[in-house]
Amino acid sequence: MRTYLPHKALSPYIECFWSWQLKSESRELDAILPDAAPEFIVHLRAPPLALRESGDWQQQPPAFLYCAAHRSVRLLVEDSMDVFAIRFRPWGVSRFSYHSMAGFLDKEVLPDDVFGSLGITLCNEISKAADDRSRVEVVNALLKRALDERNVPNDKLNKLIEAVNSGRSKGHEIAQVLGISERSFRRFWHDVVGIELRRFATLMRFHRAVSMIDAGHKLATVAAECGYSDQPHLARDIKTISGIPPTSLRRRLGADVYQSLYTDRPSPPWLPSH
Repeated sequence: MRTYLPHKALSPYIECFWSWQLKSESRELDAILPDAAPEFIVHLRAPPLALRESGDWQQQPPAFLYCAAHRSVRLLVEDSMDVFAIRFRPWGVSRFSYHSMAGFLDKEVLPDDVFGSLGITLCNEISKAADDRSRVEVVNALLKRALDERNVPNDKLNKLIEAVNSGRSKGHEIAQVLGISERSFRRFWHDVVGIELRRFATLMRFHRAVSMIDAGHKLATVAAECGYSDQPHLARDIKTISGIPPTSLRRRLGADVYQSLYTDRPSPPWLPSH
């Protein structure tokens, strides 16, 4: 896994760019846990298979946007894999798309359905580039130009980012920062992030807890630090989201069962942008 920082002007909306290669072998990768951070994925080789809700394995598209908000994603790799991706912050896609994020959750959305002609251009330029450095340069240039050309007011979004990064997670608190009613705020949040604010806060708390578990902290400490009412509350939340209890999760993390694609993934979006 290799990660690259975006242009400074893009950093409020994009966490990073990342690339990952896997040599030819058939294996099922561990689940990508929901984190509400949309990722624009471009497969530079044959796409892997993804497990559908029907129980069938189907091949992913060559390029798509995916935001895991309510369920995990499981992949089956049958050939060499080579991926380049743009990891947006939870609200980041809204600066480059005219569509509501609420329609993009938990499904593979084709590039032009999200970004229009920009999506097609991004796919073509990423695929043509000779290496990661060239991909980063061209993607930075395309997105920076799109940001400059899309001359729309973004004060409300900037205030939203500031409020979330300062730790506010309640609708009335963020609405007050934005200077709008709580009802208007919830409509705005629905468009730029998609998932309910309560679900977002639950996921951010969960990922903070997982990072502390991975670092070796005691579960009681994790529960207290992350705002859970007690350790059983932490255990229920982790099992609901990941499908396994926290003690098993600790063993899996410590035993490197999570592949490098997931253990080394960019920081979860509860961390502030810089």
